[in-house]
Amino acid sequence: YGVAAAVKRVETARSQKEKTALLTRLQSEEQEGVVFKRIDSLYVPGRPASGGNQLKFKFYATASCIVAKINAKRSVSLELRDGGKLVSIGNVTIPSNQAVPPKGAIIDVRYLYSYRQGALFQPTYLGQRDDIEADACTTAQLKYKPEAGDDGDEA
Repeated sequence: YGVAAAVKRVETARSQKEKTALLTRLQSEEQEGVVFKRIDSLYVPGRPASGGNQLKFKFYATASCIVAKINAKRSVSLELRDGGKLVSIGNVTIPSNQAVPPKGAIIDVRYLYSYRQGALFQPTYLGQRDDIEADACTTAQLKYKPEAGDDGDEA
C-alpha cells in the first residue's frame, strides 16, 4: 500500500480547447482546483518567490455568514441557518487592518469547501455586509467537499 497508494495519475490537457474543457469539468465536479504547469519545466522543490513554471488555480466559493461570537485573537465564530435552527460552520480570522465585526453582523467569507456537519476549509474574511438580512444566510449556499465515492476516488 504505502507510497504507491498516494500516487495518482493525472490528466494532461495540452491545447487551449482541452485546458478550457478540463477547467470547466473540474469546476462542475466541485473539485478543489487545478494546476497549470509548463510541460517543459523541471521539478524544483519548494515555491518560487513569485512567478514560476506552475500556476495553482483554486476554485473558491463565498458565503454570507452570521457572526455568532467574537473570539480571542481577532477571529469570529460563524453560523448559518439550516431550516429553523442555526448551525456552527467554524471560525474566520479578521485581518489586523479590518475592524472586528460585532456579534450578529453579516459577513462574506471566501472558502475552498465546507465539510458536511463541519466547518469551512481555508476561510478568508472578505468584509461586512449591510445589504442582506440574516434569513439569507443559509447552508444552501455552501459548496461541500466531495465525499469518498462521489467522484470514484477516495476523498
